[in-house]
Amino acid sequence: MSPATFRRSLLVCCDLRRYGAADDQLQRELQELLVRCLDRAGAAAGLDRSTWHRQAKGDEEWAVLPPDTPERVVVDGYVRALNAELTAANRYRVPEARARMRLAIHHGAISEGANGFPGQDSVLVSRLLNSKPAHTALEEFPDADLVVVLSEIVYSSLVLAGHTTLRPDDFRRVDVVEKTFRGHGWMWLPNGDVHRLDLDGPPATGTAPSITQRATASGGSTVVQAGRDANVPTFLHTDNFQNFERNDQRGSNFGPSYTRGDADRAR
Repeated sequence: MSPATFRRSLLVCCDLRRYGAADDQLQRELQELLVRCLDRAGAAAGLDRSTWHRQAKGDEEWAVLPPDTPERVVVDGYVRALNAELTAANRYRVPEARARMRLAIHHGAISEGANGFPGQDSVLVSRLLNSKPAHTALEEFPDADLVVVLSEIVYSSLVLAGHTTLRPDDFRRVDVVEKTFRGHGWMWLPNGDVHRLDLDGPPATGTAPSITQRATASGGSTVVQAGRDANVPTFLHTDNFQNFERNDQRGSNFGPSYTRGDADRAR
């Protein structure tokens, strides 16, 4: 394809979760697992992936499909087959070694540049793939092996128009804010309810998490149990503090207790 060539095609991109945290041997295995699942899903859907223009990046694949590729087959049959392949491949793998994937699909303008495919549509599909909602979906649903994000044009022209077996109600409109990009996509979890996701939670602060447990003791007083990093809200009328700094982590050897008058020493 010459640099001057311009066409519209499906763009299909995928990325594995937490690949960078794996050691060298596991990364090699995950790469092999990724390619195997993609190829088997393509074959199951009747697609010839050898005709795709693919850019490989270890845990990622960025693909431009031939213009005559049936969009319905990719968005429906290929995606369902890919989820089935990932589920089968992960069945007996420990959680840290599972191949869990984000997948984004868009249909847009494509032209070849000196180092890839320049253009706003190429940027769009990459932003959908790396969006915060897509990452959050795999974090909140640890049993899900795949999360799918469709662009507006793919969702409206295929799913919403009824050209697939996918149900519009199974998708959720999500805001995508990545770098200078501002837009939205339509997200689906084949093995989860995307509408149960908490996408409005507070951003991570980078500090160690605090764990606070409260119970009502006899006499109506309140007991707060907290670790070293926990902060006890000042508005709590707490009568007793249980410090867990020197726990044996089995709950059988607790740290010292302090009354409110000695609370400062428990921090």
